[in-house]
Amino acid sequence: MSGPTLISPASLGVVNRMRVLAALHASGPQSRAELARTFGVSRATVGTILQPLLDSGVLVEAEPAVASRGGKPPRPVWFSASARSIGAVEILPGRVIAALVSLTGEVRRRAERPFPLRTKAVDGFRDAVRESCAEAFGAVGVIGVGVAGAGLVEPDDGRIVEWHAAPSLAGFPVAEAIHAVTDAPVYLEHHARVQALGDRWFGAGRGLDTFASATTGESVGVGIVHRGEVLSAPGAASGAHITVVAGGDRCDCGRRGCWKTIATTAWLRHRAAELGLPNARRVTLARLVASTEPAAATLADEYARNLAVGLGTVQQLLAPGVFIVHGEAVTGGRRFLDRLTRYVRAGSPQRRGEHRPTVVAADPGQDTALLGCAGLVLSRGLAALR
Repeated sequence: MSGPTLISPASLGVVNRMRVLAALHASGPQSRAELARTFGVSRATVGTILQPLLDSGVLVEAEPAVASRGGKPPRPVWFSASARSIGAVEILPGRVIAALVSLTGEVRRRAERPFPLRTKAVDGFRDAVRESCAEAFGAVGVIGVGVAGAGLVEPDDGRIVEWHAAPSLAGFPVAEAIHAVTDAPVYLEHHARVQALGDRWFGAGRGLDTFASATTGESVGVGIVHRGEVLSAPGAASGAHITVVAGGDRCDCGRRGCWKTIATTAWLRHRAAELGLPNARRVTLARLVASTEPAAATLADEYARNLAVGLGTVQQLLAPGVFIVHGEAVTGGRRFLDRLTRYVRAGSPQRRGEHRPTVVAADPGQDTALLGCAGLVLSRGLAALR
């Protein structure tokens, strides 16, 4: 795999600053010379990229390291311990999670509030957003607030466009609700893309130039990092509603045969009931792989195949190569992920020079989406630095 590259010196700006920050997150404190070697550019170019980050207090120069061959010892740069933290908000079906996150990816405080999905959703959701944000970072001056939004979102004006799980929240002004707690800038993005950003900056995607971040469990979807950048197009979603079964089951979006209808926890439990498995309404993948019942093994295999239908399609279109999975699929363990890898490979013929796709597990103990919210603030906020 080739190393990271910077865009030309004539185009220095946000992208290069993002890549330098990502390199620091991946490798720890580095001197200008080390960063120059990492990216294959001059120390002067690195200095130009670093200066706005140092001037704004995002980065600081640490005490000089001992020079190995005499001369002026290098001073590594690292994130400032005294810099303001970042607000993070993750919107999930029925709950809102808010957190205070440091520049180095430490979740310092978190708060969670439930809200109803169907009845009185608007008032309940607004209260959940405001109360969780107030508890997590309302008394702290944050650099900005990143939001991992559910459903289809409009980043430019900070609102939910459409959410099938909570139809009454269509058009809800998320940024406006958060501004009742803080006057810091609010950056809203689709959950799948924020999760991919979290993997890129803080998780299993560190050091990878291209990969896919996949959500499994209550929902299913994919965010793509391609050549170091999270792919984002106006109106684009996560792939949960791509058609994979012509004339299949009715989805909550009103269409038939969506990937979501065959690859979520809800489907897993419905299928468990059809197969006559005990306590079908409480079935999880972890229980299936631990069971000795043949029907449980059959269902786990079917679930892997159904996940692979969508992931294989992504591989054929964009060839991310590595799929970092989160949620339900991780609980199936290494054997399940190996099986999922085989099915993804079977559904995406290998092209010359292309590495075979691989499925790896995200760290289940890491708040990847919340960390992605921090990455969102850092990346979007960098545009204001000059």
